Order: sequence, then structure tokens, then C-alpha cells
Amino acid sequence: MLVPLGFRPRSMPSRLTRELAELRSRLLDMATIVAEQFTDAVDALLDHDVERAERVVERDREVDALELEVDRYCERILARHQPVASDLRTLLTVEKINTDLERIGDHCHNVARNTKYVTEAPDILEAVKLREMTETARRMLDEAKRAFLDQDAELARRIPDLDDEVDRFHRENFEALVNYIREHPECAEVAAHLITASKAIERISDHSTNIAKGVVFLIEGEDIRHTRVQEESSLADGNARS
Repeated sequence: MLVPLGFRPRSMPSRLTRELAELRSRLLDMATIVAEQFTDAVDALLDHDVERAERVVERDREVDALELEVDRYCERILARHQPVASDLRTLLTVEKINTDLERIGDHCHNVARNTKYVTEAPDILEAVKLREMTETARRMLDEAKRAFLDQDAELARRIPDLDDEVDRFHRENFEALVNYIREHPECAEVAAHLITASKAIERISDHSTNIAKGVVFLIEGEDIRHTRVQEESSLADGNARS
């Protein structure tokens, strides 16, 4: 068989490359389920849909099972290939994102299980901005997933800025519910459950921020977590040497 001049056969991807691609695929599947859980949990809460909320609670087991599956897959890759450089960075990032996604699943569970209490005082939802808060938090989660999928460090760097908006919504919700308790002390327990739900959404945005920072580390090798602590540590080292 004649081979054209200059032809080079395309090399097959290595086993490690294939396994890392499969690992990323499983993580994206988990992210998709968690995003669905988030939407369903908040919709159930706002629509007083107890049955839908119960389905969210039940599906949390699926997220837990996926977390274990991804963890075991990471362990097998580490033991079999002992990856280095960017491959090792991919593995470390996937493990961290896996944990954040599982925690988001837990917070979706927490939002959902408060639904049955809110039905006791349906007008209480008018006092808070849960839908607006959720829209921003869901955008953060969706963009974090897209940044990971597209390897987009620029998008990932923008995501933490949205966390301030979610934090503001949570503070406003907290203050509104405290005032609601003063005016309607008989609904104090319901308000407390709604504060818990608002806090859960705020924590979901925190975990989306963690995922975004993990994507930056994956692509650029730069750890942008706790930058203030890192700056203070560098300053202290500089003073110690001077």
C-alpha cells in the first residue's frame, strides 16, 4: 500500500486521555442532574408543590451515588496512571467539583424539604425575593458548567462577581422575614424555614463560585481561592526575609 508523501497517521488517544474524557462526561452528567434538582426544588417551594418537593428529596440519592462513582473513577485513574502536570490538575479539579456538586444537591434537598412548611402561610413568599435570587444563583451554576465544558477561563473568572448579588438577596430576605415575624409572630416557624431555604440558595451560589475557581485552576494553573489570605501570606514572607 502506497503512503502519500508527508502523511502522518493520526495517533490514537492514550488510555489516560480516554479515561479523563469519560470522567469529565460523568461529572457533566452530575452537573445536569443537580441543575434540574435546583430548578425543581425552588419551583416546588414557590408553587407549594409538596409532591414535587418529595421527588427532589428522593432524587438526592442519585446525586450521592454519582459522587461516589466519580470518586471511585478518580481513584482508579490515580492508581493506574499516576498522572502528572495538566492531567493531575484535571483529576484534582474534578474531585473538588464533584464535592461541590454533591453539596449543591444537599442544599437542593434542604430547599425542597421546607416546602411543606411554607404552605401553612403562602402569603409569606410575597415578603421575599427568592425567585430573583434563584435566577442569579442558577445562572452562576449554568455558567460554571459551561466554563468547565468549554474550558473558558474568562467566563469562569466572571462568575464569582455574581455571588455578591446573591448574598445581597439573602440579606434582604433575612431582614424581610425578621420584620414579618414581628408583624406575624404566629408564623415565626414558617419564616424560620424560609430563612433556611434562602440560606441554602445562597450556599449553592458559593459552591458555584468554587466550581468556577476550580475551572480557572484547571486551565491556567492559578489558584484564585482565598486571594486575600495568599496576599497576606506573601507579604508576611517578604517581611520575614527583609
